[in-house]
Amino acid sequence: MISVFGTSLNFLSIIFCLIGLSIIAFGKISNKKNRLVYTDAGTNAILSSCVLIIICFVSLLIEFLNDSFSLKFVANTSSISTPLIYKIGALWAGSAGSLLLWSSIVSVYFIYFILKFKNKLKEIYPSTVLIMGFIYVCFIGFLYFLQNPFEPVFGVSDGRGTGPNLQHILMLIHPPLLYTGYIGFLIPFAMTLASLIERKEKKHYVNINRTHVLFAWLVLTIAIILGGRWAYLELGWGGYWAWDPVENASLMPWLVSTAYLHSILVEQRRGMLKLWNVILISIIYCLTILGVYLVRGGLIKESVHSFAESEIGAWFLALFFILFTFSFLTILIRYKSLKPRQKIQSFSSRESGFLYNNVLFVGIMVFVLFAIFQPIFSSIIFNKTIKLVNQSGYNQIAALFGYFLLALMGVAPFLGWKKTKRSELKRIFKVPIVISLFAGFISISIFYILSEITFMNFSVSIYVSLITFVAYGIFDEFIRVIYDRMMKRNENPLISFWNILKTNQSRYGGYIVHLGFLMMIAGFIGRGYEKKADYVISANSKENLIIDDYKVLSYNNYIEKSNVSDEFLVEELIKRNEVPSSLSQEYKQDVLEIINQVQVGRTNHFAEIAEIRFDYKGKIINLPVEKRFYFSPNEITKEIALNSNIIKDLYIILNRVDYFSDSIQITVWINYLVNWVWIGATIILIGGLITLYPVSSSLNRIDKNGD
Repeated sequence: MISVFGTSLNFLSIIFCLIGLSIIAFGKISNKKNRLVYTDAGTNAILSSCVLIIICFVSLLIEFLNDSFSLKFVANTSSISTPLIYKIGALWAGSAGSLLLWSSIVSVYFIYFILKFKNKLKEIYPSTVLIMGFIYVCFIGFLYFLQNPFEPVFGVSDGRGTGPNLQHILMLIHPPLLYTGYIGFLIPFAMTLASLIERKEKKHYVNINRTHVLFAWLVLTIAIILGGRWAYLELGWGGYWAWDPVENASLMPWLVSTAYLHSILVEQRRGMLKLWNVILISIIYCLTILGVYLVRGGLIKESVHSFAESEIGAWFLALFFILFTFSFLTILIRYKSLKPRQKIQSFSSRESGFLYNNVLFVGIMVFVLFAIFQPIFSSIIFNKTIKLVNQSGYNQIAALFGYFLLALMGVAPFLGWKKTKRSELKRIFKVPIVISLFAGFISISIFYILSEITFMNFSVSIYVSLITFVAYGIFDEFIRVIYDRMMKRNENPLISFWNILKTNQSRYGGYIVHLGFLMMIAGFIGRGYEKKADYVISANSKENLIIDDYKVLSYNNYIEKSNVSDEFLVEELIKRNEVPSSLSQEYKQDVLEIINQVQVGRTNHFAEIAEIRFDYKGKIINLPVEKRFYFSPNEITKEIALNSNIIKDLYIILNRVDYFSDSIQITVWINYLVNWVWIGATIILIGGLITLYPVSSSLNRIDKNGD
C-alpha cells in the first residue's frame, strides 16, 4: 500500500510541476493582461508539487521508524536492531533516499522563493521559476524513473541495517546541512540568468543574490567542517581531511562561492565585475550538479562517500552539460549588458585586491577539478589508472596557494576603493610588515634552537609571519575603531564593540570570519607534525609504557553485549578471525569471564573494550577504546579513544585484544592543534551570522560610507 501511495505522490508531483511550468511558459508568450493569471495558476501547481514531495519524504521516514520492510530501500538500509535515532539517518544512507532528501530540500527552497519573492520580483519571477522548475522536475523525475525509494519487496522480515560508520550523530546533521548548502545556490543562479534573459538589471537583485549565496556558503562551510569532524571521530585514521574525490566535490563550489562573496562587494560598491560574477554563480551551481554526478556516477570507487554505480549518473552528467551550456549561451548572448560602469583604475585598489583573491580561489578549484578527473581520463584513454596528484601533492599545492591567499587577506580589505596612494600604503602596512617579519624570525629561531630548520619548519615560519600580518590588520582595525567610539560616545569597550558590529555587519562580520580562518589554518599546520606508532600493552609487563607525555599505568579489557547469547558472541568472534578455531575452547572460557551484560546501547552489535589508564603530567586519565562487531550489517569498526586539549590530541584505536598473552595492540596518533580547526569553524559561524543579519541595512551603509 505504501509503495503505491509514495510512488503515486511522486508521479503526481511530476505532473503538477510540468503543468505549472507549462502554464507559466504559456503566460510569458501571451498578452500582458492575462500574464498574471497564468503565473498565479502555474505557481499554485508548482506549490502543490513541492508539497507532495515533502509528503513523500515524511511518509518514507515513517516507514523507516516503523520498520516497514515491504519497501526494498528500507530493507537495504535499515533493520529492526538499528537504534531508533539512526533509522532517521538510514533514510539518506542510500542513493534513492538521499535523492529524495535533496528533492525535498529543493521543494522547501522553491516554496520559500515563491512565498517571499512572487510579488517582489515580478519582472524576472516567471523566468526564475522556469529555471528552478526545470532543475526541480529533473530531480523528481530521476527519483521516479531511476531510483524510486518506494519500490516494493516481498517476504523480507528484517533488513540489512545501516552501515556502522553512518551510525553517528553527525551523520544525522552533516548530509542535510551539506545538501542545504548545495541547493542554496539554486535561487541566485536562477535569478541571475533570469535577469539576463529579461534584460533586467537592478542592484536589488544583486543584494538578494549576495544574501542567499552567503547563507548557502555559511551552511556549506559548517557542513564540510562537521563532515571532517565525523571522519576524525569515526573512521579511525587519525585525520579529518584526506582529499577524497567526494570531499573535493564539496570543496569546489565552496571555493568559487568564497570568490563570489568577495567580488560581489565590488559590483555592489563600484558596478564592476558584473560579467565575472555571472560566470562565478553559474560555475558554482554547475559544480554542485557535478558533485552529485561524482557521488552517483560510479567513477569514484575508493571514496567512503560515494554510492554504488547506477544508470542515474549519466543523467546527472547530462543535466550538468545542459545547465553549463544554457549558462554559457545566456552569458554569450547578453554579454553586452554586463559591461561595467567603471574600470579598475589601479592595481593598488580594493577592487583589484578582491579580483586577485578571486583568481586564486578559482585557480585552486581548477587544480582540484583536474586532480579529480585526471585519473578517470587516464583510465579511459590508456586503459590504466595514472594518478598524478596524491595526498602529498594536494597538500603541497594547497600550502603554496595558502601563502598568496593569506597575503591577499591581509592586504585587500585595507586598500582604498579606486586607488591607494603610495604614502597611504606605507602608513597602512609598514608596521604590520615589520611585526610579521619579526614573528617569522622568532618562529624560525625557535625551530633552530629546539630542533632543526627543515623545509616543513621553514614553511611553517612563513605561515606564522603571514598569520601575524593578517591578524595585526584585523585587530588594529577593531582596536582603533572601538577606541575612537569610546572616546566620542563615552562607552565601555564591549558596548563599543557591539555597536561597531551593528554599524557595518558586512565589514566587521567578515573580519571575524577571517579570524576564524586564521585559527583553522593554525590547526591545518599542526597536521604536519602528527606522529603515529603501534604499541602492545601487556598486563605482564614490568615497565610502564611511555607514549609521548602519557605514561600507561594499566588497562582493563571486557566485552559488552545486550541481546545476544554468550555462545553466539563467542562464535562470532571466532568466525571473524579474532582467534584460531583450533584454540576455540580455551578462548571461549577466557571470553565468558569478561562479558558484561548491558540493557541499552548495544542492540545491533557487541564490543571489545579496553580501558587504558594514563598518567598525563600527574593527572590520571581513563580512556576506553572499542572494537565493535556489528551483525546488522556484518561489519567491524574501531571506535577511537580521544584525549584532547588546545595543543594536542591523544588519538587511539584498538586493533586487537589477545586473551592468551593478556595484552592489547593499539595504534596511537599524537595530533597537534586539531582543536583550533573546530574553534576556528565556530568563529566563522559567528562571523557569518553577524554578516548575514541584517544584510540589507549593512548594504545601505556600504553605499553611504564606501566600506
